[in-house]
Amino acid sequence: MSDRRDDEETYRQIIAGLLEDGEQFAKSRIKLYRAIVLYRVAQARKAALLIVTAILITAAALVALLMALVFSLSQSVGPLWAGVIVSGVGLITAGLLAYWGVKTFPDLDEKLFEDDEFDIAPVSSPRNDIHSHEAGEGPRL
Repeated sequence: MSDRRDDEETYRQIIAGLLEDGEQFAKSRIKLYRAIVLYRVAQARKAALLIVTAILITAAALVALLMALVFSLSQSVGPLWAGVIVSGVGLITAGLLAYWGVKTFPDLDEKLFEDDEFDIAPVSSPRNDIHSHEAGEGPRL
C-alpha cells in the first residue's frame, strides 16, 4: 500500500515541478520581450528626437510662408480676404493630408514578433466567415 502513496507523491512532485517550470518559462519570456522593446526604444530615441525637431522647424517655416502669403495677397484683395483665402487653402490641404494619412494607416493587428513559434494560429474574423459562406464553403472553425 505504501507504493501507491509514494506514486501519488511522485506524481504530485512531477506536476508541481511542471507548473513551476511553466511559470519560470512565462516569466523568462516576458523578460525577453521587455528587453527587446526597451532595446528598440533606446535605438529609436535619437532618431525620434531629430524627427520631432524637424517637424517643429517645418511648422515654423510654414507659418512664416503663410504669413508672407497673407501680406502679399492683402495688397490686392485686402487683409481680411487674404487671411480667409490662405486659411481656407491651408485647411483644405490639411484635411486632404489627414484623409490620406487615415486611408494609408497600417493595420496594427499584425504580430509584434513574426518569428514566434509559440503563438497560436490566428482566429478567422467574422468578415472572412461571411465571404466563405457566400462562396458556398461551410463556416471555418
